[in-house]
Amino acid sequence: MPKQILKPFFEVDVHLEGTVGGEANCTLKPTLGEVQSAINRAASHVLKSTKNVQNWNQKDQPEELREPFYDWIAKDKEIVKVILLLTGSIQGTKNSVGRFLIGFNRFDWLWKKNQEQELKKFNATDPQLEDFEEKLNEFSDF
Repeated sequence: MPKQILKPFFEVDVHLEGTVGGEANCTLKPTLGEVQSAINRAASHVLKSTKNVQNWNQKDQPEELREPFYDWIAKDKEIVKVILLLTGSIQGTKNSVGRFLIGFNRFDWLWKKNQEQELKKFNATDPQLEDFEEKLNEFSDF
């Protein structure tokens, strides 16, 4: 059996926000709250769309006695359970996303240190070829 490839419903990007040399943070765009809001709106719109759809089995009944699918869906415990899970789905991922973003902290020296000052300080040591190589090797560790 072929391996199933899972595709995400949403794509998010990691952005570095802040000022160079100042306070900066890695954030998600869109935020988890925005993703959750989009999921909630989609679920709400799908449910509301069933208010005007009636079960074909009721075509012989007078229109005022016909029950829309919305009422049927609202009574089904399994469907309600799935909708509740869907509308709260992002909440469970917040901790793992937080750990993921913290992983970028090991690179924070790239935006916290002033690159011009660091270069001046390095050049003030009258570096030799070995010094440049050593400095470049520091970057290869990342």
